[in-house]
Amino acid sequence: MFERYSFVAITTLDLYRARSFWVDALGFSVTEEKAGHFFIIDAGGLRLCVDLADDEIHKVGGSDPVIGLKVQSVSEALRRLASRGIQAESTSDTGRGNYATIRDPDGRAVIITESD
Repeated sequence: MFERYSFVAITTLDLYRARSFWVDALGFSVTEEKAGHFFIIDAGGLRLCVDLADDEIHKVGGSDPVIGLKVQSVSEALRRLASRGIQAESTSDTGRGNYATIRDPDGRAVIITESD
């Protein structure tokens, strides 16, 4: 019945700040956009749609996912992110690789990890 996923959506209170974080700071490219409503990025192969809150389908909080992004080296990724003004909230080593937590402008956790 289902062929594949179409997109994953998250909600923001401020599209400008969210776009600055996902596109300018993290470096993902915009693949689709409707100004004042949403933008879609290619987040390492994931079609991530960032929607402006509307109190209908697009509500901030509770049901939004945690986004995990795989990198070769957490320390190198954190160094590059720090140069763009983004600091890790926490870092840890699982024994399978390091991971760190950063936050998007809406406070949503974004996990940077060396392992799947």
